[in-house]
Amino acid sequence: RHDVESRGLGDVYKRQNKYNVEDRKAFLFCYLMILIPVAQFLIFWVYVNANSIFLAFKDDFGHFTLNNFKDLFHAFTDEDMYGWNLGAILGRTVLLWFIVNIVCTPLIMFSTYILFKKIAGHYVFRTIFAIPSILGAIIWTTLMRYFVSANGPILELVQQMGVEISADVAQNGLIGTDRTAFPTLIAINVIPNLIACNLILTGAFNRIPPELFECARLDGISFFRGFIAIAIPLAWPTIVINLISALSTIFTANGNVFLYTMGQFETATMGFYLYYMVFRISNSVVGANAFGYPAAVGLFLTIITLPVILVGKHFLEKTYETVEY
Repeated sequence: RHDVESRGLGDVYKRQNKYNVEDRKAFLFCYLMILIPVAQFLIFWVYVNANSIFLAFKDDFGHFTLNNFKDLFHAFTDEDMYGWNLGAILGRTVLLWFIVNIVCTPLIMFSTYILFKKIAGHYVFRTIFAIPSILGAIIWTTLMRYFVSANGPILELVQQMGVEISADVAQNGLIGTDRTAFPTLIAINVIPNLIACNLILTGAFNRIPPELFECARLDGISFFRGFIAIAIPLAWPTIVINLISALSTIFTANGNVFLYTMGQFETATMGFYLYYMVFRISNSVVGANAFGYPAAVGLFLTIITLPVILVGKHFLEKTYETVEY
């Protein structure tokens, strides 16, 4: 104490922060390890996204313009240069996202709980659930297109059950007509989401102490009551995190439309729309630099998505408290 009072706190602080050679080498190693991800972030996120933002305000010749945004807002009420109506596409995208990520969430939770309780044959069902995640996107899409085609097993089973189907569906399949293409596309997209969430929720259910289910069983709580009163509350933080992550795709849901229908039969979504524009421009000799309009669409979607994510995150986080067990 006398030493501190005589020399001052500043001198003691400086003396204690003199690092030796080994400490400096360790600091250098840490700085170099941090430098790599920081450089990747600056190059592949900051630079790429900043370039995309500036590109939204440029025409085909690199000059400043606001026409890209004028064309964008015009496409919401009428049609764009490719004949697409953005209002219909955006509404279709939100509907697809809502059904796949919100409406089907209770089904996903309950099916996961059934497998978690190790019903008879649960290993077989888990293997079946894992197949779509093992197969590539193109292989999975090809299989599903065959299943819903005119000669596929779905329509054959429906016909054998005595259900009448229209002539256009019998000729073109469920995904080849305007009336059934988009509902079929939604049903097809539910399956991969069901599998992905099943794996995550299984891990959340496995963290629940088995003693809680044992006590509930001794108290006479039913299978469904255990799901409502024990499984959901303790796994709710994981479910909320999944919903918050899903909010980032609310306006850009894809649905693999490009592989299934190429946007035909009124199935285009915003994810497909952005990909299709870049695909057309990249493979076109005329207007090969016309990326300003897709950049404007992406910037607009980013602006309207950000408050949705923040507001949704705020209210979703209020629905639970951190559970420790």
